[in-house]
Amino acid sequence: MRVGIDVGGTTVKIGFIDDYKIIHRLVVETNKDTLFDDIFIAIKKYAEDNNIDITGIGFGLPGHVSNTYIDKLPNIGIYDLDIAPIANKYFPNIDIYTTNDANAAALGELLNDKDNVKSAYMITLGTGVGGGLVIDSKVINGFHANCGEIGHIYVDFNHNYQCTCGLKGCLETVASATGIVRLANEYYNQFNTKIDKKNMTAKSILDAAKQNDELGLFILNYISESLGRAIATIELCVDVERIYIGGGVSDAGDILINRIRDYYKKYSHYAIKDLEITKAKLGNDAGMLGAAYLF
Repeated sequence: MRVGIDVGGTTVKIGFIDDYKIIHRLVVETNKDTLFDDIFIAIKKYAEDNNIDITGIGFGLPGHVSNTYIDKLPNIGIYDLDIAPIANKYFPNIDIYTTNDANAAALGELLNDKDNVKSAYMITLGTGVGGGLVIDSKVINGFHANCGEIGHIYVDFNHNYQCTCGLKGCLETVASATGIVRLANEYYNQFNTKIDKKNMTAKSILDAAKQNDELGLFILNYISESLGRAIATIELCVDVERIYIGGGVSDAGDILINRIRDYYKKYSHYAIKDLEITKAKLGNDAGMLGAAYLF
């Protein structure tokens, strides 16, 4: 049985997977000091208790990773770590595979797609903006293991907000949950709005847009245009069949997805205007499923 692991800032979700279905699930708290020992101990115990034969273990990790070497998991606080020696303590004869969490989610969504899609791009809109590319049902990591990081495309020429990556004007600075609140704070006094400034969240702002709130609609248009322009650029480079949009911000639903589609058509080359942009369906399961099929 395959094991797919989605590592998050608060919890680690572990799936035991067979024939593209999650058969068993575990959740482990994220503790940076003992993270991978905790994960492998939990897997080993569950496998032994349930007489499960493990064929491989795949990780979707929230940061920059190449093979089994972690460069940076900044939201967790783990840097410069090779997980292979840790894995070998518990599973000396089982291969370990890793990729960025957005890549794993992209593969998971594609494998779950009923239309037999072979190439897709996944955009995750959460605290940050992530991206993952799958071609011929294989994750594309790239030479620097940095392929798909759409969050750091320079799209915002109006503000030049500082990004956590060190650059300015990144898509992440305006289209993430954090960026949406930042924009709303900046433009709050320029629009009639019923949004509570002291308790603003990305959800409350986009919910307000659904009620035709002036500020909510302005923010919705701003982030949708930024995403539409970015996707038009990406699609010229990768020419995939489908774009999946996931993450907490995507829970705004059709009002966001439809607006992104409109701006995509405005900015895209004529040969790629029929690209399908759709909301991701698997939620947290996508990362586990995709990680399990990295091998």
